[in-house]
Amino acid sequence: MIVYFNVTLSIITKRIFIHYMRRLFFMLFFALCFSVQGVGQSQKNVDPRLQREFNEAKQLFQQGKSNEAINKLQHVLRLDEHFALAHFALADIYHWKKKSEQEEIHLKAGLKTDSLSYPQGFYFLASLQYKKGVYDSAVVNLKRYFRLSPKKENDAKHLLKAAEFASYAIKHSVPFHPENLGPNINTKENEYWPSLNAEANQLVFTRLITVDSTGRPLRFPQEDFYSSHLDSTGWSVARALGPPVNTPDNEGAQCISASGNLLFFTACNRKDGYGSCDIYFTMKRNGKWMKPLNLMAPVNTKGWESQPSVTADGRYLYFASNRKGGKGKMDIWRAERTSITPSGLPVYGKVTNVEAVNTPGNESSPFIHADGKTLYFASDYWPGLGGNDLFVSRNGGDGFSVPENLGYPINTNEDDEGLIVDVTGENAYFASNREGYGGKDIFHFVLPEALRPDAVSYAAGKVFDAETSQPLSPMVQIINLKNDSVFEETRPDALNGKFLLCLPAGENYGLNIETPGYLFYSEHFDLRDSYEKSKPYQLAIALQPIKAGSVTTLRNVFFDTDSATLKPESFPQLNQVVAFMKKNPEWIVEISGHTDNTGTKAHNLELSKQRAKSVVSFLEEKGISAQRLVAKGYGATQPVASNTTADGRARNRRTEFRLLKKNEDNR
Repeated sequence: MIVYFNVTLSIITKRIFIHYMRRLFFMLFFALCFSVQGVGQSQKNVDPRLQREFNEAKQLFQQGKSNEAINKLQHVLRLDEHFALAHFALADIYHWKKKSEQEEIHLKAGLKTDSLSYPQGFYFLASLQYKKGVYDSAVVNLKRYFRLSPKKENDAKHLLKAAEFASYAIKHSVPFHPENLGPNINTKENEYWPSLNAEANQLVFTRLITVDSTGRPLRFPQEDFYSSHLDSTGWSVARALGPPVNTPDNEGAQCISASGNLLFFTACNRKDGYGSCDIYFTMKRNGKWMKPLNLMAPVNTKGWESQPSVTADGRYLYFASNRKGGKGKMDIWRAERTSITPSGLPVYGKVTNVEAVNTPGNESSPFIHADGKTLYFASDYWPGLGGNDLFVSRNGGDGFSVPENLGYPINTNEDDEGLIVDVTGENAYFASNREGYGGKDIFHFVLPEALRPDAVSYAAGKVFDAETSQPLSPMVQIINLKNDSVFEETRPDALNGKFLLCLPAGENYGLNIETPGYLFYSEHFDLRDSYEKSKPYQLAIALQPIKAGSVTTLRNVFFDTDSATLKPESFPQLNQVVAFMKKNPEWIVEISGHTDNTGTKAHNLELSKQRAKSVVSFLEEKGISAQRLVAKGYGATQPVASNTTADGRARNRRTEFRLLKKNEDNR
C-alpha cells in the first residue's frame, strides 16, 4: 500500500473529519427543518405532501439507503424546484458520495432559492470551488457567507485566506517547465519519491510494482527501491537495490546521504518496529548494502514516523510523525546525531519539533537541502491552492522563517509533495501524475531563482598511502576557519578510500586529516565570495608515512599580503601542528616558507624566511622546544606550479612541514 508513504493517511483523516461535519449538518437539516419553527421563510407554504416525502427521505438516509433518499428528494424537486432544503440535502448526500458536480448544482440551486436562511451553504459551495481550483468564485461566496452569518468560524476564515492566496498565485505564476526523466527511470508502474546524492549522479526512488514478470496482476502491490546512475549518455536503466534492502514487504519514502553511502527509509508493521511505521537505515560497505537497522527510539515511537531527510553532514535527520506533543495531526520533527559508532553507524538522540513550520493541520515530506538551512515540505494548512502544497522555509540562525508557498503551477489544486533539490540549488525533482509513461513519473525542472537554497559545493576525494597506493579510511574533518569549529566529518569507504563532504557557500573552510602512522594533511576551500558550482573539488590525497623526508603543505596557514604576520585563520592549522609535535616528540622538523616569483629574489627570500620564523615562534609559544624546529626560507626557488597563472602563483605561496630526523635526546 502507498498509504503510509505518501501521506494519504493524514489526508484521509482530514477528509473524514470534514465529512463528519457535513453529515452532522445534513442531519441537523432533517432534525430541525421540518418543524414549523425551523422552516425558512421560503418553505413556510410548502405542500404538506412534499413535507412528508422529505421526512421519508430523512428516514431512508438514516437507514443507510442513500440512493432511495436521492430518488425521493429528486421527486420532491420535480414537484417543487424551489424547495431549498431538498437541494441542500441532495448536495450533502452527493458530497458524501463524492459526486462533486451534482453537489455543486444543488448547492447553487438551493442558494438561489433561499440564500438567507442557510448562509452556511455559501461556505460549502466555496469549499467545493476551492477544491476544484475555482478560486475567485470561492472568494466571492466566502465573503457572502461572512456577510450573512453571525458566526465567523475559524475554518471559514482560514479558507478565505487560502482562496485569496490561490487567486493571487494563479495571476502571478512562476516559471515551471517540468521534463520527464525518461524511460530508463519511468515505466507504466508508479515511480515516486526521488532522492539524490551530492554529485547528482545517483538517483534512488520508490517504484510500486502491480504486475509480475508475466504481466499478471499481483495480489498485493509491491513497493521497492530502484537506483540509476548518470553518465555522459544520461540515466542508466534503473535496477532494483535487491536484498537485503528490498524485501517481500514494502519499503518507501527514502532519502540517500550526500555521499551515497547511507540510505534512510520507511517500513511499516515489522517485527522490530516500535509503531505502525518506523524509520530504518542501511549503510553501504565494500560496495554492498548491509542489512537495514531500525533507527530506534527516540526517533521511532508507538506512533507513525516516515519520510526521513538527512542533512549533508549527517548531523540532523528531519522526518514526519504524528507522535504526541506536536502542534497538529502530522508534524515535521528533527533528530540530532549524538554519536557515530566505531563501525561508522549514526546514533540519533534528541528529537525536537520544528515548530515554525508546523500547524494544526498536516506537514509532511520534509527535504533539508545540502546547505543545511533550507527546508522544503508539504502542508495542507498553510495558505495554498488546495490539498498538499509545497513550501520552503529558511533557517537564518534564529529559527526557521514563515513558510513561503512555491507558487503556481509548481503547486496545483491537487496534492503536491516529495520535492528534492540538488546541491547547486538549481535543479528540482518531483513525482507527478502528469502525462508520461503511466502512473506517477519522476520529473525534473529548473527551480525559480527566488525559491533556491544557498549554493553548495562539495569535496570528493580518495585517501591512500603515498607509497603503497592502498586506500585508507582516516577521519576527514571540515573546519570552519572563522571559529575553529568542526563543521562536518566523515570516514572514507574502507574498500576504496573515497569520501564526499558538502561545503555551503559563504564560509572559509579547512580540511584536516589525521591518522596514526602518517603525517597530517590539509586543504583549503574559500567559499566566502564566489566559486564555480560546476567545478566541485576533486582530491587525490596521498598520506605520507611518518619517516625522515616526508613533507606536507600547511594549506591553511595564511599571512597578510607581503607580510610575515599570521592571520587568525591560521591558528586551527597551527594547533594541528602542535598536536602532532606533542604526539611525536622524537622528531626534528623543518618549517619552510615559499613565495611566487613576484618581486625581487632577495625580497622573496627574506619574506619566506620571516614567514617560516613566524610559524616557528607560534609553535614555541605553544610549548614546542626550539631545538626541534628549523625555520628556512626558499623564496621562489622551489615552485610546485607555473608562475604564469594566478592559480599557479597561489600554489607556490605556501608553508611546508618536513620531517628531518629523530632527536637523539628523545629516543
